[in-house]
Amino acid sequence: MKSRFLAALLVVAAALTLSGCIQMHSATTIEKDGSGTASFRLSFSQGVSEALKEMQGMDMDMGGDMEMPDFSKVDKAELEKAGKEHGVKITRFSRDPVDGRETLDIGMSFEDLKGLSFMMNRVMGESSDNGGFGIFDNGDGNFILRSATYEYPDQPAEAAEESGESDSPMPEMDPEMMGKQMELMGKLMASMSELSVHMEITVPGDIVKSNAPKVEGRTSIWTVDSSNMMSMQGESDMEPEIVFSAKGLKIKPQTE
Repeated sequence: MKSRFLAALLVVAAALTLSGCIQMHSATTIEKDGSGTASFRLSFSQGVSEALKEMQGMDMDMGGDMEMPDFSKVDKAELEKAGKEHGVKITRFSRDPVDGRETLDIGMSFEDLKGLSFMMNRVMGESSDNGGFGIFDNGDGNFILRSATYEYPDQPAEAAEESGESDSPMPEMDPEMMGKQMELMGKLMASMSELSVHMEITVPGDIVKSNAPKVEGRTSIWTVDSSNMMSMQGESDMEPEIVFSAKGLKIKPQTE
């Protein structure tokens, strides 16, 4: 997921749709000064969780883009500590089974999108990633929200080690191991109907242009499910771009 999981989660959804077993709902609201709130909820069934853990236990190469969040490693205290360093406050946190599904529910308030991007990457296990969303001057009296690359302080050594591991060559597998992996992939594909991804981004100015399939007022909405995942996968609009009026806003746009 390096550089593809950006602050608002949709890009991660594009990667995870290959397994078709995720439910991901998120909403980000940006205020006139660039601060705002964000909430997201991730969940998948116990059966899918067990299959994924077994695949990871076999060191199955999922291309880096198909790793699922390991909820057991998401710690509220660690997030709160990291958030303080980046202007982000955890306002809600729960990691409990809901209706038989492993579920992570987090709410945050943030000072800017740089801090939010950092925290989102931490939540999804991408602690060494520097990708995210930012607001730039569009040059016509408007702002544009789009993907951005940030410079963060050096990450912990273990994060760098994990990053290096993803670049190591795949180990050779015997036929029995390959057969087991195919069986596990079959379990994931059988859960295709579980796929539900819904993301909303609300900007503080009137929208001039958005690549979201649906726009309601100042809110851009993306929805992915089993009926449209194949048609949406790989399209450029999987990375949100929203042009909106800068009139009356107190946001300092980023520079390249």
